[in-house]
Amino acid sequence: MLKEELFITANIARLELDEIEAEKLNQAATRMIEHFSLMDKIDVDSLLPTTHITGLSGAENRTREDVPAETSIADKLIENAPERDGRFIIVPNVL
Repeated sequence: MLKEELFITANIARLELDEIEAEKLNQAATRMIEHFSLMDKIDVDSLLPTTHITGLSGAENRTREDVPAETSIADKLIENAPERDGRFIIVPNVL
């Protein structure tokens, strides 16, 4: 990758880039491009496309049965409030 391209990209992104940073970034970008070119040489024509992350198209999600609870967390919270009015918790006036 050319350093000039790095300075142009940095300018577009409104980033300040000095010569030392540009050199480090240039070396890193060059290594990445070389790595990608190695990956480009790998024959993947015989591989099937990935359609599921598990690798098993027949896999099912692990779910639990949807059963309503006897009492909700909100009900337990209201029961523990020192003062309440129906489903509301009474708190001291602030203002």
